[in-house]
Amino acid sequence: MNAHTRRVVGACLSLLASLPNGIGSGVVADAIESFEASRLGGPNAEAISHWRWTKEEKLGAKAFSRLEIREGEGGGGRALSVSVFQPLPKGADFYALWTTGLDDLPPDASAVRMRVRVVSGRFSLTVGSATAYFANSDVWARPQVLEAGPWKTIEFSLVGDLQRNFRRAVFSAEAPAIHYTRWIQEPMRVMLGGDSRGELWIDDIELVRIGGEAAPAGPPGGEVDVLGAADLAGAFTFSTDDKEFDLARTPGREALRKPAELDLPEGRGRPLQARQRGLEEMSFIGIPMTFPEGANALRVTLKVSHQSRLDQVVVDFLALVSPDGTFPWVRAEAGGTKGFDFCLSPARTAGVSWGFYHARRIVPNGKPVALVIPFEDFLCAYGAGALRQRHQGQQPLSGSEVAAIALVSPFRQAAADTIFSIESIEAVRLKN
Repeated sequence: MNAHTRRVVGACLSLLASLPNGIGSGVVADAIESFEASRLGGPNAEAISHWRWTKEEKLGAKAFSRLEIREGEGGGGRALSVSVFQPLPKGADFYALWTTGLDDLPPDASAVRMRVRVVSGRFSLTVGSATAYFANSDVWARPQVLEAGPWKTIEFSLVGDLQRNFRRAVFSAEAPAIHYTRWIQEPMRVMLGGDSRGELWIDDIELVRIGGEAAPAGPPGGEVDVLGAADLAGAFTFSTDDKEFDLARTPGREALRKPAELDLPEGRGRPLQARQRGLEEMSFIGIPMTFPEGANALRVTLKVSHQSRLDQVVVDFLALVSPDGTFPWVRAEAGGTKGFDFCLSPARTAGVSWGFYHARRIVPNGKPVALVIPFEDFLCAYGAGALRQRHQGQQPLSGSEVAAIALVSPFRQAAADTIFSIESIEAVRLKN
């Protein structure tokens, strides 16, 4: 499915989401949560709370609300019971009710469906969570307002009518598009509007998969012509955050999001080894690269390992671009410390025409893979100066403008280091 087709499908899905109850037809659903074996505790507390509340409000959370897993009246089996007794303290428009296990999404994820019953009162519901640090801050589906009545099924589109805030809109303050499935950073949550009151039951949460605006999970089929390759020995590190950059380069100080540790290859044909912790997406591995005329894809041969029980690991790829494809930034002086080589924050690059495109891939943990990423799978996530219109118009990636390729392990993998063993990065032309 090419980029144009995905946009058309996304528009169709948005239309389906506008139908009564938001329910489309001909969909395939994966079970997310039935509450049959679920327990409260950990990320799913017994009452609604929020990090912005005062200490006293957090300690008294059970005075405002109660969450229980009980036998579902009329719904069969167990369900989540939500009771809101009085106005919730101010802190956010929506509060997390239930955390799903979804911290990455399949490429054809299009909606979340659930059965609900408002026993009394009035509730507003949505689903969403934070997205990658370079992306859209917090993103959620179009909320739905529910009145008292019998059990019914509702659906939240993940590809149309999405909403966001600007809590940390570093690169996305002027973003014209929202991409939740591509940029999800933390587990998806079922969320409750702060104006909700009464008693609500939730059961049978499902993921609907029928296509849409999302990152493909694997390489396309077909053969490629290899037109060039990156020199892995030229790899560098960079931060996109001024504070982290300064901390990493100040003697006696230490950045939380440290520079990636690079073991540069000695001679061609040897892999680039790198270690990076996915503490938000501010610390990147970069490799200078140019694409000859005729190239329309990137092929990366690598192994990504994570010391955890994860069967699959997420890798975010950036294509750094400038008007003529040359790297326009000056390498920072080392100053006797081991810090980032570059800082590519909006403030440090003010007045520079540059930008970056993004693609995401999901790979098996600890196994070698060869990923082919067509240019059409990259979306423009930032553009400044002469490249601002690339971002505002969501224009396609041009190989002649690529100055470097960057990799990062996203926040979902923050529990341990991600180890990259990169055999090659090649400019290729897809034959079909």
